[in-house]
Amino acid sequence: MRKNIKTKALSAVLTAAMSVSMLTACGGAATPANTDAGTDTQTEAPAQTTDAQTDTATEVAADPVEVTGYQEAPMLAEQVSSGKLPAVADRLPSTSDVFVETLDATGKPIEIGNYGGVINLTGAGGGWGLSRPTLESIIRYNTDGSYYPNVIKSFEHNDDFTEWVFHLREGMKWSDGEDFNADDITFWYYMCHLTNYDGKKSWAALKETVDGEDAWAKLTKNDDYTVTWTFVNPKYPADFIENGDFKWCWAPEHYLHDLIPDTEEIPYVENEYYESTGLSEEDVLANAQKKNIDAATVKDLGKAVSYNFWNTSGLPTLNSFVLSTVPGNSSKDDTLCIMDRNPYFWKVDAMGNQLPYVDALHFNTTSEDGQDLLMFRSGEIDIITIAMQDIAATLADLGDQASLREWGTTDWGAYQITFNYTNTDKNYAELFANKDFREAMSICVDRSQVSELLTDGFLEPGQAAPAEGNVGYSEEWSKKWTEYDVDKAKSLLEGCGLVMGSDGFYDFADGSDLMITFLAYDGGADDSYPVFEQYYKAVGINCALKDLEVSAFDTQIDNNDWIAVMGPHTPIGGASLKDRAAPFVPIAQAAEWYGEYGTYYSTNGAQGVEPTGDMVKLVELYDKWRLTPDEAERDKYQEEIFKIHEENLWSIGYLKAENSYELISNKIKNYADNLVWADCYQYANMAHYEVMFKAE
Repeated sequence: MRKNIKTKALSAVLTAAMSVSMLTACGGAATPANTDAGTDTQTEAPAQTTDAQTDTATEVAADPVEVTGYQEAPMLAEQVSSGKLPAVADRLPSTSDVFVETLDATGKPIEIGNYGGVINLTGAGGGWGLSRPTLESIIRYNTDGSYYPNVIKSFEHNDDFTEWVFHLREGMKWSDGEDFNADDITFWYYMCHLTNYDGKKSWAALKETVDGEDAWAKLTKNDDYTVTWTFVNPKYPADFIENGDFKWCWAPEHYLHDLIPDTEEIPYVENEYYESTGLSEEDVLANAQKKNIDAATVKDLGKAVSYNFWNTSGLPTLNSFVLSTVPGNSSKDDTLCIMDRNPYFWKVDAMGNQLPYVDALHFNTTSEDGQDLLMFRSGEIDIITIAMQDIAATLADLGDQASLREWGTTDWGAYQITFNYTNTDKNYAELFANKDFREAMSICVDRSQVSELLTDGFLEPGQAAPAEGNVGYSEEWSKKWTEYDVDKAKSLLEGCGLVMGSDGFYDFADGSDLMITFLAYDGGADDSYPVFEQYYKAVGINCALKDLEVSAFDTQIDNNDWIAVMGPHTPIGGASLKDRAAPFVPIAQAAEWYGEYGTYYSTNGAQGVEPTGDMVKLVELYDKWRLTPDEAERDKYQEEIFKIHEENLWSIGYLKAENSYELISNKIKNYADNLVWADCYQYANMAHYEVMFKAE
């Protein structure tokens, strides 16, 4: 049963444990910079430069870190001595290209660590679980939204933004010691991505519209460490490096060359670098079996080896940790899943120590509720996500053995509802389009009581709006339509043309019943719906809940066969348009709050419902946002988009969003504070596990 710790008591614990900061509350950004010695390092400076020719997001450090020699973990030194590994200097990129990590994501200097030990974590969970602490992407974000080149050394563009050049790190290697170079990018693009072998031929960064049709970038290998992406139309930063869902663009050609089919389902795409493999589905699956990779179909195999590659044991990677090949520890679903240090990892600290510091990450899957917390208390787990209501008691018991980290949320409020503005029933569509109806549905609920009933008073009343400290925050917005007023709600409903029926519920003006059936999925509204139902029915809105399995829920949304949603699958809002634009703007078949308006945009009007009014203004502003190279202009357009949201409140939120909390063992060092939990930051990746170390 949930322990009822009142807000004031919890607040005292949080204050003592940490200082709370959010998205824009941090100081300088942590960004790599080219030093006189030629290495990448980090300095407290804005992350982007704006120049007609370059947009590399790098600067020259005022006090460059010069690394003159390298050290390595004792376990790797032993392998060098035995001849199993080359010397550390031969495993790292050239001196001019090695990445020197000196700051965390908040701009705070990292502590030089010691080697050894294991970080014990809870189970990996879904398909992305193993990637969160380990994935290395094209760029990396800081808590203030700035970013810097990561796997690639730098990037630049031409004057009209039709060409983007990626410069790679000379001497960089895969985790098996093979060279990482431009061939691994051309191979990924032409053999894995354009064939849809990876199942993700949808990344907006790499496609455009030419003569009304989808067209794809041309990729050219300039030399072993330089590639160029070429477009017909300008491809501005917002649509390419920032918001194109462009996390990586490489695959190990030397390992995957005999796993690429040429079949009807995954046909070869003509290119100047690789001929068709001529391999059938049977050939490819047999070759995969020889590499101990099980897959039922080539489609499954392609996603496993060229998209969710971190889950495939034995597959070379650029990440900081590599999935074990030991049976029983080599799957995310194993009770103990192990990811070992990558001996060829391409980052070092300011003293030249090759990262990561710890030998391995251990993911411990438990089978009983509460077992994770018991294991944390006993020291068997080092880092654990914890519910707000469990923090005070756990910290009180553990004392100086553990400390709290709070991850700032980018969610726009908790307990969101939204309506189908493209409903095929004109009565519902017109009612939902009326802001007075939405205001009535907001103010008919006593948020203070909801807070007590659903969160024991932990979450404060609020609206579907950016949280304090986030981009777009407005106190007025956060409090809009939050004052409980039943009489005003009824007046607004009647002003919408609704008529009270003999059963005590409102009907449409034509006499037809008004019934708001809320869709939810996987039991997500089982606890909250009864609380809200009493308020809606008290004000005269008849309602019901229909809970579905998530795939059935998504199908009903996609088919435009719904009235309202409680707990949207894709809620409105987020960190910023850099994070993902789709939750803010009706540009895809993605978020419930805009329904078929998004389908219209994504299909160029072939399907869906044409947006009008403020909905179409969002689209117009979005197009301006993505089609300008000027960052100040993009910020202005984003601000206008936020203002339209504040005016309309297409989704209603009843409480402020809940931050995420983690308890960490005090043996773990270099775990940054005041981080931000967001998709574009790759969630836990912002903690930089490669620089964490364990002080026994």
